Amino acid sequence: MQLLKIKVMVWVAGLLGLSVAVFLMGQAGIPDILKILTMAGWSLFWLLPFHLLPQSLDVLSWKWLLRGEERAHFWFLLWVALVREAVNGLLPVARVGGEALGVRLLARYGVPGYVAGASVMVEVTLTLLSQFIFTLAGLLILIGTVDDHSLQRGVVISLISVLPLVLIFLWIQRRWGLFTVLQWLMKKMLGGRDLLVLIGDPRRLDAEIRRLYARRWGLLVANFWQLAGLLMGTAEVWFTFRLLGHTIPFWAALLMESLGQALRSVAFLVPGGLGIQEGGFILFGGAIGVGPDLALAFSLARRFREMSLGIPVLLSWQALEGHHMRRQWRRLRSDEGSVS
Repeated sequence: MQLLKIKVMVWVAGLLGLSVAVFLMGQAGIPDILKILTMAGWSLFWLLPFHLLPQSLDVLSWKWLLRGEERAHFWFLLWVALVREAVNGLLPVARVGGEALGVRLLARYGVPGYVAGASVMVEVTLTLLSQFIFTLAGLLILIGTVDDHSLQRGVVISLISVLPLVLIFLWIQRRWGLFTVLQWLMKKMLGGRDLLVLIGDPRRLDAEIRRLYARRWGLLVANFWQLAGLLMGTAEVWFTFRLLGHTIPFWAALLMESLGQALRSVAFLVPGGLGIQEGGFILFGGAIGVGPDLALAFSLARRFREMSLGIPVLLSWQALEGHHMRRQWRRLRSDEGSVS
């Protein structure tokens, strides 16, 4: 029942977000938005290979946490990272399904389940810390360049309100072990079904997480690659505006990317950040002199990249799942034939 309520909440949030996005486009003027996108034309397809650059830097961070696992090679991790991003961005999973799927794919490829789960959990924690630093940089730019004090106060309050959640997240992992807590919550929510046994004993998972946290210099290296990925994501924002025929300063691109990501992360229940992303780009774009039509054209260009790259990736994942199911079915048929 609890799971059904969560699904209903996600779908309702998605429909409301879609309504907000459509309303904002109507207010900004759909012909003006389409005119900007038409000027960019086929050049928007350059966003697909460009997006692989920030993703590759994130993968280097993940690979650093998986040192010693020979099966976790770079290109496979890059594909898994793209699948995680596509699931979180395009499916109604409240931005958590991609992480669980990443663990499953690693485990299926031969990485021990507890190692895969620990690497994803530590990587998610580092991502929260990196995004907090990134958002702080965007806030400093906002304070230094924009005179809208109400906007500044709103961002500061939002940042302060999120910080305790990050600290609690870290403290739970250090104190009790996050997977142990998650196992208890899942039993309460899902009527005793223990889903975590699919990827290993929670105690082994928590022990592996603590082992990764003990490699402090290694965590700094992993965090460095994540911050580098965020800066490359800023370059992607700058590149997108250039394709749309409007070049903006790099600091403005950093402001848009950092605060836009923070807003979308806070609204994690809304699938794809529908409406939230569009409203955020209009809000922060207005602070740097970008009009609503250009801000929404930029948002649609980003969604075009997400779908053009994400849908083929999801199809490749489904093809892999189908292949795995066929292998299991053949093995079952073979076992039945041996018994008979």
